[in-house]
Amino acid sequence: MPRPPGPRAKPSASRYRLIPPALRRVLRRAERVARQPILLRQIRISDPAFRGRVKQKPGYLLVEYQTAQPGYFWDVPIIEELLRRIEAGDTTAVLRED
Repeated sequence: MPRPPGPRAKPSASRYRLIPPALRRVLRRAERVARQPILLRQIRISDPAFRGRVKQKPGYLLVEYQTAQPGYFWDVPIIEELLRRIEAGDTTAVLRED
């Protein structure tokens, strides 16, 4: 059945809807500096020292960060640090707690 016509969210607005507002500003600024979209993705890696990384992909940057680590709630600071590195011109970075 076809969808009824109605207001639609802007594509850019819906893309950021689950990101906290303060982090959303940092993400948009990093995308402007990098001049390409940035995709955030949660990952689980068995290496306990791994925190996150930035990878260059065709047409976008991928920011992956460790999640579901018992007792730790540092997703946002990890993402902020990776976005700062993108703003500094780094398109490949790995964060580790070593």
